[in-house]
This record gives sequence, structure tokens and C-alpha cells, in this order.
Amino acid sequence: MSTKSTIINLADRLIRQNGYHAFIYADIATRLKIKNAAVHYHFPTKGDLGAAIIDKSRDQFRTATEAWNELPAKIQLENFISMYSSIGTQHLICFMGALGPSIDSLPTVMQKALNTASSEIRSWLQSTLETAQAEGSVYFKEPATERADLIITSLLASLILNRVSGEDILKNTTNSIKHNLL
Repeated sequence: MSTKSTIINLADRLIRQNGYHAFIYADIATRLKIKNAAVHYHFPTKGDLGAAIIDKSRDQFRTATEAWNELPAKIQLENFISMYSSIGTQHLICFMGALGPSIDSLPTVMQKALNTASSEIRSWLQSTLETAQAEGSVYFKEPATERADLIITSLLASLILNRVSGEDILKNTTNSIKHNLL
């Protein structure tokens, strides 16, 4: 793995554990046993690094959803929920939950990237819910946009509550979504 990728992966983990404002380049350099200048070489500003992390997450999401294209929509929805379960088992929160509360204090490049990521995720989920409903595999009364927002906010909040409470709230939430919302 390249130094650039290693920096992105470590910074991503630090953000998901402690938040964007809780680390500095020296934390990365120390852990990777490189000079601060090496981090700055790849990412002149912390905003550049943050945007690269968001872009990486967007690419991962796009790759996953493209791999699911041939699956029934309900299975795609279950796979989406499993993505959050995977994050939870690592005792992390998703990038949206880690960065969203700080949006107003993030550099503009990150704000734009986060807004784009949010739109992409919400659009994919809304479309997939509509397809699943047309297939007859899920039923809901409200518009798909509302159902998508309910699912996303439930998953985001449950990852945070897992950390706060020490309980497996994510498991309860995913079970509820699978049994009652889908």
C-alpha cells in the first residue's frame, strides 16, 4: 500500500474514532513513523486529506452498490444495512456521523464533498426502496425519500449510541429496520 493510501486509511480511522478536529498531522506522522512533511507532501492541508477520505468512502460505496446491481432490491437493502453493522463491529462510526456534526467548521472542500456523499447515499437508498416496493418485497406508506431518511438516520444514530451506551443498539436498530421497515 502506498504512503498516501496509508495516510488516508489512518486518518479515516482517527476521524471515525475521535472526530476531525481531534487529530493533527503529527499524530499521523508519529503512528506511521514518517515525518510531518511527508503527510503535507501528499495533503498540503487537512481539508485536502479530509476530502480524500470522503472521496474514498464514496468510491467504496459506489463499488459496493455496483456489485449489488444484479441482486433483488431487498437484498441490496439488507447489504446496505450490513455495511453499518460492519462499521459497528469495528467500534467506529460512519464518516457521515463523524463529520456531519462538524460540517460548519469543516473546510469548504470537505463540506462540498460531504454534501455530495450524502446526496449520493440518499438517492441510491431512495431508488432502491422504490424498486423493492415495485418488486413487492417491501411495503411502506410514506414517500421513499422519507423512508430512506428514516433508515439512514436510524443507522447513523445507533452507531453513535453504541459508543455512548456500550450496548448493541445498532443490532436492535438493524433488526427493527429489517423486520418492521423493510
